[in-house]
Amino acid sequence: MDKKSIAFLSFTISIGILILGFSIYKIFGQVKFFDILYWILLAGLCQSFLVVFNKDRYVSVVFAIIFAVQLTYGTYHSVIIAAGSQVFFVYKEKPQTYRHIFSVPPYKTLFNVANVCISAFISGSTLEFLSKVYDLNIKMFAFTLLMLIYTISYALLNTGILMGLMSFLNKDSFFKLWFGLMSWILPNFAAIAPFGYFIALLYNQPQGKIYIALLVGPLLLARHSFQLYQNSKELYYKTVKALTAAIEAKDPYTEGHSRRVEGYARQIAQELKLDKATIHSIEVAALLHDIGKIGINDYILNKKENLSDSEFSQIHEHPIIGLKILEDIELPFKSKEIIKFHHERYDGKGYPLGLGGDQIPIEAYILSAADAYDAMTSNRPYRDAMPPARAAEILIANSGTQFHPDVVNAFIKVLKRKNINTQKREMEDNVD
Repeated sequence: MDKKSIAFLSFTISIGILILGFSIYKIFGQVKFFDILYWILLAGLCQSFLVVFNKDRYVSVVFAIIFAVQLTYGTYHSVIIAAGSQVFFVYKEKPQTYRHIFSVPPYKTLFNVANVCISAFISGSTLEFLSKVYDLNIKMFAFTLLMLIYTISYALLNTGILMGLMSFLNKDSFFKLWFGLMSWILPNFAAIAPFGYFIALLYNQPQGKIYIALLVGPLLLARHSFQLYQNSKELYYKTVKALTAAIEAKDPYTEGHSRRVEGYARQIAQELKLDKATIHSIEVAALLHDIGKIGINDYILNKKENLSDSEFSQIHEHPIIGLKILEDIELPFKSKEIIKFHHERYDGKGYPLGLGGDQIPIEAYILSAADAYDAMTSNRPYRDAMPPARAAEILIANSGTQFHPDVVNAFIKVLKRKNINTQKREMEDNVD
């Protein structure tokens, strides 16, 4: 961890602890101990049952508890409950591996506590200030607007502080990291906020604590069902990667090829502004596009001399062989079609069907360009890798014949941006 990261971490922790201490001082003696304990345990329970998407992404409904406390008691209480949620939690990270306060380095716990304290304090104070201007009990529109402001400000602060640290640690653009996280986390906060309002309403009813406790059971069941769904998706991706590994084990010269092609294809698709579902289909197709080579003789795949016509004919069969292998496997929409056509050309001179132009989906053209570029810049049995600049020149020279012009234009933009970012990182490393 460099000096900038340590300075940011230390500053955040200091501010957060000051806010927590001030909040405890403000409510000291004003609230029953068991009420605070009730909310902290509830928040810790919500934090313990995360829905994990991958190692970097997870969703917790603890914001609903923080929001409910904000509506019920106010900002100082919500700060304390938010801090408690980061201390009193236990969740299963891996089989027989649990994550809790004693398994996390103290500085990480302090940072997490500080983050939620700052987020809860600023967003709560903003809500209370604006609430003095509007009568929330009468003006429904004003109430909805202020709830939205609270939710967005909390999400922006919480993610912004985290991405601030990540940008220092990874030496990456803060706004790139932040916008990437906000694109999926903000909708989750917006979906959880009404639940927090509902909890606040329940709590203020007779026997409200019992009603909320009864509500937790179905929520945890729903969470368990959704986590099972996520686990099945993870198993699916592991199967895809296992198939990819089988291809690369057969042809040592293509080690890592499918994963690199996946990365290039994703970036081209993003440059072309394709939707997420389509990009996902392209990614899966990229990982599996060479699966048909399992059915090709090793002698042909590893031959250093020129291939004969009959050997070329066998190579040309691998997209069709791949489709047969994947026939009974359920893949995302268009993935099989992309695999089938990824060796077709824009001018119709490709294989296996000799189609071209608009007869081929642009997703297949994306995979074709990504595949060709990585093949050119990788070592092969019959030649050494080309320099990236030369491979880019070949893409441009064959735009409109082998490759789709729009795909080539998008890919060149991606490569130029990648080259600029690489140069910037090298310059920063030299300065450091």
